[in-house]
Amino acid sequence: MNDINNDGYRDGSVFHSSDSSVYSGTDADDGHYFKKGSGMAKVVYRNSHENRDFPEGDPRHGAGLNFCKWITSEQPGTAEHFSFNGNLNAIIESRLEPNASLGLHTHYDTEEYYYILDGKIFVECRDKNGSVYGKELKAGDLHRISAGMSHYAKAGSEGVRFLAIIVRAG
Repeated sequence: MNDINNDGYRDGSVFHSSDSSVYSGTDADDGHYFKKGSGMAKVVYRNSHENRDFPEGDPRHGAGLNFCKWITSEQPGTAEHFSFNGNLNAIIESRLEPNASLGLHTHYDTEEYYYILDGKIFVECRDKNGSVYGKELKAGDLHRISAGMSHYAKAGSEGVRFLAIIVRAG
């Protein structure tokens, strides 16, 4: 995949390996109170959260393309100091292509919320005791994962678009 594709999405491996900014707006945007969507980083990930403990074809491995708009980030390497309370980690608009999946991964020190905007997604999570919970979600539904838990997600046949809101636990 090229550094930038036809839709203006940068390859995730390039975005995270360089000194990239999640916002490239102007001073007139007043970067602490207002941000224009056109200045937000657009990043595409192949096999998001790839987990090689599972074979290709298993949704826990991760498959397909995930198109993300980084609305804001306080993550190391992309922190923009937009958050006032200090617990916000990131807000990302995510779009998984049809049948794409986010591989099984653990949230060690963050909580994450998926608010489904369009389409359907199956999410399976595992708590600290090894109990497994799974559910198909559609527009208007919410999924939460807390620190110490793991999850994976697989988009439906039409794909899915959701907001991922990530906060630091504690």
